[in-house]
Amino acid sequence: MKLGEKRLFITISAGGLVLLAIFIAVAWYLIAPRLGEFHADLPGVVGVAAGVAFFVVTLGLGLVAVSAVTGQRVLFSQRITSTVVRILFPLVRLASAILGIDKDRVKRSFIEMNNALVAAGRDTLRPGTLLLLLPHCLQATTCPHKITGGLIENCHGCGSCVIESLLDVARKNGLPLTVATGGTLARRVIGEVDPAAIIAVACETDLTTGITDSYPLPVLGVLNERPHGPCRDTTVDMTRVRDAIAFFAEALGWAPDERESSPRTGSPDAEGSQEDEKERVWTRVR
Repeated sequence: MKLGEKRLFITISAGGLVLLAIFIAVAWYLIAPRLGEFHADLPGVVGVAAGVAFFVVTLGLGLVAVSAVTGQRVLFSQRITSTVVRILFPLVRLASAILGIDKDRVKRSFIEMNNALVAAGRDTLRPGTLLLLLPHCLQATTCPHKITGGLIENCHGCGSCVIESLLDVARKNGLPLTVATGGTLARRVIGEVDPAAIIAVACETDLTTGITDSYPLPVLGVLNERPHGPCRDTTVDMTRVRDAIAFFAEALGWAPDERESSPRTGSPDAEGSQEDEKERVWTRVR
């Protein structure tokens, strides 16, 4: 699995850790004399604790990077992975702001990094429901029918937007689908459905927020397309959505009705192994 956009997140994370190390060193240097007034050993204890915490985060970044690049889970659990990423992401945002790097580019890198970690941890997913979570901006602005808040069946299938296709693929695969107007509604739906994993379609900002808010629940993010600008008449590549469903299918214990890849066989002459097919599907999802 190639680095791709993930390289940016890893690189800025490393830079953020350097900034963190400088901040910790300066802070310790400034407060150590005052800590010594309380107890002679206190500066040393605080210094060791800060050093251990920094080492753990640095080690976590290394393991996260290895997982993302190799596609193999090297951290002990998804919860540990999510904790490390939660710590790293604020550092990445701070470092990217200092360096003047485009925010959307950083967010895209984070989303791809998250997707790679979800892929690496697919063997740890509990069997269950796969939720398809959509933004309301996919609906045509001229459509008079309300489909948010659990009213997706109000879609009349006129074909003026991509909602009809998404609803069709959700029905064929027996997936719950919801169109959310914001984070509050999305969190409520997630609580009601209790999915094992989520395929979320949104822009960089909403995906980043949704992914971090949902940890440690695995969320595979699919960026929408904005031919008319943000938050208005957006669309999504249906191939990527179908590939995401196919990617999760085996791990969650069910078979999708729709697959673009060839049927798997055990024949040595077949086109690639099962692991190769997983990688091809994952490459298209990304």
